[in-house]
Amino acid sequence: MSAAVLALALAGCSADDTPDEAPTTGQTSPAETASEGATDTPKPDDTATGDAATDDIVDEVTYTLPGTEDEVTVGVLPLEVEGDVMTLRLVFTPNFASVGDNEPVAVFDMYPDNLFKFRPVLVDRENLKEYSPISDTGIDWTAQSSQLEAVNGESVVWWGVYAAPEDDIDTFDLRLRDSLPEYTDIPVP
Repeated sequence: MSAAVLALALAGCSADDTPDEAPTTGQTSPAETASEGATDTPKPDDTATGDAATDDIVDEVTYTLPGTEDEVTVGVLPLEVEGDVMTLRLVFTPNFASVGDNEPVAVFDMYPDNLFKFRPVLVDRENLKEYSPISDTGIDWTAQSSQLEAVNGESVVWWGVYAAPEDDIDTFDLRLRDSLPEYTDIPVP
């Protein structure tokens, strides 16, 4: 992706105006904004949940946080490629024994080693390339994991914007953390 497109995609972002909210139905997605060269970052609702999102899951994994009985199911929604950018969306569903049923849990608390920034990596094994969330200012173009919350049994959608694939590929592998199993063969539209 060229520097000009990246700069245009992130125009209008500042420390107080970061694209840290998830797209919802009826609003412009981060990918649409970037590919159209809009100057304002969309500010949709961060709490996108519901059956519509979970119906489209292409792969999911349930894991237990180390040293706890807290479980998390993370589903992967289909990748969305628009122009020079690609959006990854993940569905987090907590099942935490350590909290009450009506107590919200942040996505930040739903993955191991949460002392570090949450930066899922898309891996193109065929061409030996890795894709990380777009960032040219030190702030990733992703949903803010400390602000996204769900109660036990309900889901919340995290999103991140990446450069579109440089090569003609059919699938990516996805690595959330080195300590977690990889998702394989996530289809590229």
